[in-house]
Amino acid sequence: MSYLEIGLLIVLIWIIAMIALRPTINKSKHFQTMGGILLLIKVKKNRGILDRIAGSSKSKLFSRLSIPLVYILFAMGIVLLVLGTVLSLTTRVKENIPVSEYLALPGIDPEIPIVYGLIAFAISLVIHEMFHGIVARKHGIKVNSVGLMLFVVPIGAFVEPDEKEITETTPVIRRRIVGAGIAVNFVIAIICFLFLSLAMSHAAVQTYPGAYVDAAYPGNTVTPHNITGSELLSVGNMKGNSLVNLTTSCSVTPGTLLNASFYNGHKIFNYSIPAGIQVVSTYKGYPAYKNISLGDYIISVNNRTVYNETVLGNILNKISPGTEITVGLENFTAASHEGIKSTVSFKTRSTYSFYKTEDPSLLTAAMKNESFIGVGITYGGLGLVSMSYYKSLVFGSSVYTSGPEGAIESIALPFDGLSPVPSSFAHLYSVPLGYEVFWFSTNTIYWLFWVNILLAITNALPLAIFDGAQFLRDTLMIASKHERFKYFRDEKNIAAVLSLTTTLILLMLMIEIIVPRII
Repeated sequence: MSYLEIGLLIVLIWIIAMIALRPTINKSKHFQTMGGILLLIKVKKNRGILDRIAGSSKSKLFSRLSIPLVYILFAMGIVLLVLGTVLSLTTRVKENIPVSEYLALPGIDPEIPIVYGLIAFAISLVIHEMFHGIVARKHGIKVNSVGLMLFVVPIGAFVEPDEKEITETTPVIRRRIVGAGIAVNFVIAIICFLFLSLAMSHAAVQTYPGAYVDAAYPGNTVTPHNITGSELLSVGNMKGNSLVNLTTSCSVTPGTLLNASFYNGHKIFNYSIPAGIQVVSTYKGYPAYKNISLGDYIISVNNRTVYNETVLGNILNKISPGTEITVGLENFTAASHEGIKSTVSFKTRSTYSFYKTEDPSLLTAAMKNESFIGVGITYGGLGLVSMSYYKSLVFGSSVYTSGPEGAIESIALPFDGLSPVPSSFAHLYSVPLGYEVFWFSTNTIYWLFWVNILLAITNALPLAIFDGAQFLRDTLMIASKHERFKYFRDEKNIAAVLSLTTTLILLMLMIEIIVPRII
């Protein structure tokens, strides 16, 4: 029986036990079920910890500052929902996002690692609930109990303020209590991000200068040696971080066998690779699709030597679309490394025709006079990425150079397969504290950042099950004191607004999930 099967069996037993024992559990003073499958362990004698923290902290000031922060988080959430809805209605996707990824729960969403996800969610929920309780006590509201929330294992904590006192207090105080929990998640996310991008990033030092091998494409002489995830240290007389520019700047005669050094985090090893640009993809409907095989090296065009991508582009840009060209090719076998030469002839198409379909935003008038053959290429069949670029992604420091785009890239790391940090990449760096401790800490801090951002933005939304709904309710009640907002003095009108916001948010979510699957 696999670990997954054992885990599913344990979960199934837990659910059955919770359902069967629910009547008995709910009669207890210290235990209670929630949602049928969660177990709450209530403790009353440890409530004093909230008083001690509240008495020595600036929680009241924090609760006041949390109000404008929740407004900002609410706006961010709405903007993201609207953008997602618009994109779902206007953009066709090649592959739909699995529904499980919308739940964003460890064990259900495959992109969230179970261990790091559970640790991050547990810590984040504990702090979130504690801040509700701390601010409540700071404003003199009784807390009946604190405790743990379990689903097989502890997944969070809860604070249970006295329901009567919460109901009877002013909406100003109630809103502060609600807002503090939302705001503290955002503050934790920022602290984790800064620590990750400033402290942890500088602590990881690249062992050798070079370029990260993101892919080794079929037809490459080194493909059988599984070098994907290693670091290219040198090719011929070229070495160092500048190797990432081989595709655009190398001037070695194509087809020449070059000695290449690779580092996999444990040892350095050498293989021979051909110089030149290798075709790794072709576009259907363009001349290369039927005339050039994947793995072929483009040696020449009309007898002009093609040293790199830049040279190929310059040659094609000076050829009018529709012109017949002759392309010299060479294909190397992994077994003998001997090149098999051939030539093909075909008519080119315009670069304009390609971008008109693929990316109209990049169209220029000059493209109408430039030839296009429809190939995707890399140098030596290696997909090379700058080590500093990957490092800036993994540690989040790309936000300092790329702004909002960098922030989005940081949040998207799990969907790019970069969090937890791949061991192949991690091994290329020298780190303090030891390999296991450093990278476990790095991954944990990242997931604390990720989960807290998620909780802060989603919880600020005025959806019935989130804190944002109560926050909006109290905001409308406060606004109703002014004559221009007297409409909200009627609780029915506030309820109508909350129903409307919940309906609109759910509608946008449904559009994002369903529409891409039917258009």
